[in-house]
Amino acid sequence: MRQWFVIALAAVIGMLAAMVYSSSQPVVYEARSTLLLIAAGDEYAPGGGRERTLDVDTWSTVARSTELLSEVANELELSLPDVRRRSTATASPTGDVLILTFEAGDEANAVIGADVYSSKFLQARQTTVNAVNVEARRQLEQLAADIVGQIDGFAEAIDAEERLGEAASDSRLTVLINAQQRATERLSDVESEIAQIDIDEVTGRVLIDPSTAVDRAGLGRSLIVLSGLLFGLLLGIVIALLRDRYDDRYGSAVAPEQAGIRELARVAYADPLQRTTRVDLRAYERLATKLALAPGAETSVGRSVLLLPVESRTVPPYASVGVASALEASGSTGTVSVGVWSYGGDEERSGAHWDAARRALDQLVSSVDLAVVPAEPMDVSSAGLSLCGLVDRVVLLISDNTPVALIEEALDDVNSVAASGGDIIVLTSVRRRYR
Repeated sequence: MRQWFVIALAAVIGMLAAMVYSSSQPVVYEARSTLLLIAAGDEYAPGGGRERTLDVDTWSTVARSTELLSEVANELELSLPDVRRRSTATASPTGDVLILTFEAGDEANAVIGADVYSSKFLQARQTTVNAVNVEARRQLEQLAADIVGQIDGFAEAIDAEERLGEAASDSRLTVLINAQQRATERLSDVESEIAQIDIDEVTGRVLIDPSTAVDRAGLGRSLIVLSGLLFGLLLGIVIALLRDRYDDRYGSAVAPEQAGIRELARVAYADPLQRTTRVDLRAYERLATKLALAPGAETSVGRSVLLLPVESRTVPPYASVGVASALEASGSTGTVSVGVWSYGGDEERSGAHWDAARRALDQLVSSVDLAVVPAEPMDVSSAGLSLCGLVDRVVLLISDNTPVALIEEALDDVNSVAASGGDIIVLTSVRRRYR
């Protein structure tokens, strides 16, 4: 894929962003306390089955009540919103199981929070479930106290009657003694009922201790980094597809020959103003041979070729001069002799001027195998199109960043002046964007 660099860059950026995000996140530990709720009091199994003997969902709501969380907050010396944010209460899908969790910055505090949360909940549940028995026992204890008072009253009445001696009434003593005996029997029955009432019935216990169920909360670092890498990769693919869709550069074109563009050669460009730059002349020797021995070339005379840059934004301003100089230099070592004819663009363009230009070019063509005519870029001067009628062949100079639309427009302009066009030379090693 031509846009592999964009995809790789987006993937690396996504991975680095995920690493930074993971490093910036605070470490949070979660302790879980699993409670088994035991049916007691007047509790009954809720509808719907699920192997339950009590309504666990309702108790999970109780566990999130403000009253209970306030007690937990006071015990842990935290604020109520903080405790509410750190804790959760979830009813198990089946069974009489309730799961309470608590989060903290370290394992120890997470376990302490979960312990306090579960103990406060179990205390509240025990108090609520046993409330009926507590009230019944309170009433029976009050009744027992009243009966004891009655027995004491009967005892005092009996003592008073006995102190009368012979004046005491036997029938009254019998009534008082029988009443005291019945009160004593009633007291015994009430005390038996009190003994049978359990006001501390077990309503739940910790099934899994929080200290044995502590995990680091949130996604792991490796998972976050992998997610960032995958997200960056996906984003890079989308950007690459968009770039491919709107990329009009020749280097990104698919089958440019269908548009009438024929790539003749690729040669490394050397700026003629930098004399220290070395050029591999072997590529230029092959290019000179292609230009001089093209189909239709006559053996008795040389060929004239116009080097016409398409534009000056991505192609160096002296592209045609540099290529012409390299071709001329290759003529000294190759089998094809090359000469360069420079056009006097500042002169008056009259009929006599063009006749003189044609004669000068023909004279050069008669002495070399290949006469090269460098021209200015088409977006800088129209002189290049004027020279098309003087040469045998026109070759366009472009780079991989030249838009295909400009190449097609240049071909149309060249063909409109009845010149042989369509061949291009791609300049490589263009180090910067020219404007």
